[in-house]
Amino acid sequence: MANDRHYLGGQWLSGEAHLLKVDNPATEAILTGLKLVSEAQILSAVKLAKQVQKAWAKLASYERATYLHKLADQLLLNAEKIGAVLAQESGKSLADAEAEVRYGAEITRYHAEWSRKIEGEIIPSDSPTEQLLLMREPIGVAVCLIPFNYPIYTLLRKLAPALITGNSVIIRPSNHTPCSALALATALEQVGFPAGVVQIAVMDHAVCETLCRQPDVGMISLTGSVEAGRQILDYSKTHIAKVSLELGGKTPAIVADDADLNVAATAIVNSKTTHCGQLCTAVERVYAHSSIYPQMVILLKQTLEARQFANRLDHPNAMGPLISNSALARRPALVQVAIHAGVSC
Repeated sequence: MANDRHYLGGQWLSGEAHLLKVDNPATEAILTGLKLVSEAQILSAVKLAKQVQKAWAKLASYERATYLHKLADQLLLNAEKIGAVLAQESGKSLADAEAEVRYGAEITRYHAEWSRKIEGEIIPSDSPTEQLLLMREPIGVAVCLIPFNYPIYTLLRKLAPALITGNSVIIRPSNHTPCSALALATALEQVGFPAGVVQIAVMDHAVCETLCRQPDVGMISLTGSVEAGRQILDYSKTHIAKVSLELGGKTPAIVADDADLNVAATAIVNSKTTHCGQLCTAVERVYAHSSIYPQMVILLKQTLEARQFANRLDHPNAMGPLISNSALARRPALVQVAIHAGVSC
């Protein structure tokens, strides 16, 4: 079901580093094994991305938009196929996974429509003999680091704006969910993007660091943890690459004394259990008015206890698995932190 090769230079190439096994987090069944790319392979990818970026940037913006619209078309045509891969490797339901692909197509079209809206400026000068023009130029090579929780949506949200503004892109998907990104690469191939304008490679942390430290990388976009963000800032400082970071959050929910408590409890539990709570907007803290606090605690407990836990391929409305055994292993320590903070069951 899954591709075991990387999309580099418009070709499907096997990796030259060690083997990565990708499993279904709900069943732990192995979905595929693929060899990760080597440092030499990623350096070649950067070199090619640098070479082809100038020609891509010289295309009229509406021509680049045409590629993106064709990509959106391919995503919609293959939403069921890509969604099936995504559901298997992420623990999502088929409906949620397919919806993510379709939403990604919408995001792609949205950015394509910016092709005629990105404009420069004429700035008044202090001198009567000069005119100041502000022109927007591509950055060059953009590296996009994708999380496991929404691997198609976040990929396209980074890829589409980078392409429409004339940049070439190297994508590093999460090692937990690489197969859906490689399935998306098939859509890129069908569209016929110039070789090297978009490349997708699965790699380990050391090779990713090498990639991010390359002088020819002009921007690094990460969606991930705060600690990962710190690492990216460190990687970028040697060549002063631009950095865009979307990191974890501590989303609060506030329940006022006149709220419908049943609605509030359902909304809070839904937020916290969506994709097993593995998203940056999951509710982390609840502030309830003192007059309804005891009742709110009871309702939250009852609502959470009623939530079903199961493989979402079989039970779409259930709460699915954590992404990996290592993620599961971290949970007891988090429970202890909560207990020490005064939480009781």
